[in-house]
Amino acid sequence: MEKELVRDFAVRVAGASKTELIVIMYDVILADLASARKAEAEKDFETFEKEMEHAKKFVVELIGCLNLEYAISYELLNLYRFAHKQLVRAGLRRNSETLDSVEEIIGGLRASFHTLSKSDASGPVMQNAQQLYAGLTYSKGSLNESMIDPYVTSRGYTI
Repeated sequence: MEKELVRDFAVRVAGASKTELIVIMYDVILADLASARKAEAEKDFETFEKEMEHAKKFVVELIGCLNLEYAISYELLNLYRFAHKQLVRAGLRRNSETLDSVEEIIGGLRASFHTLSKSDASGPVMQNAQQLYAGLTYSKGSLNESMIDPYVTSRGYTI
């Protein structure tokens, strides 16, 4: 996954609610699958395997997040297990044949959770996270992006 995409995910996580975090995890998996397909096309199997491992870690995390007190969690568990199995199969075979089904499952769940996240009023999970304000400045021959938080003088978390 590209560093710029990783940075974008980190910014999204800082202000995300619980439901939005699930959407972000789906987005990470889909980005990993896209990177894996690109790596396969370029015959870069080391990157392909790395992206498959990263996607599997996020599927395992989704499994760990399930609250099995609810019946729907068992349906999600079955979908996540199937997706994990397909990712393992793709990694072992070093090809992306089985990734279509994973993308379909994760994409469908992402759309559902994205709709649900719009009604989630619980607020951000992370407290004391730095707010980001972005701006562009022009200089001779270049365009610079800067991000600042006018209310925080130190970065990171406070205890």
